[in-house]
Amino acid sequence: MMTPEEPLPEILQAEWARDQVMALFADLEAGSEIRHVQLRTESDDAAVTLADAEAAFAQGTARAIQVRYRFEGELWSDTILPGDPTTKIIRSRLPEQGA
Repeated sequence: MMTPEEPLPEILQAEWARDQVMALFADLEAGSEIRHVQLRTESDDAAVTLADAEAAFAQGTARAIQVRYRFEGELWSDTILPGDPTTKIIRSRLPEQGA
């Protein structure tokens, strides 16, 4: 639970093309410490590897993907909501205890 003196988490939203999302997976793999990946498909909701989530996105079976990771000392959460023609990305910085 956040205390009154803690700032609200920074939240960013964007609509990305498929190639931008595929580049995001590559950037996350190369430059961050992955903490957790959750994949929701039509039939399942499970913790998976980043590679499994990327494959599900590429195959069009992902309904939602959440990736929690550390980048440059900060904890982040990216929620990827596949769509056509664009995919919604919701990124938020997490407090340390939220990891």
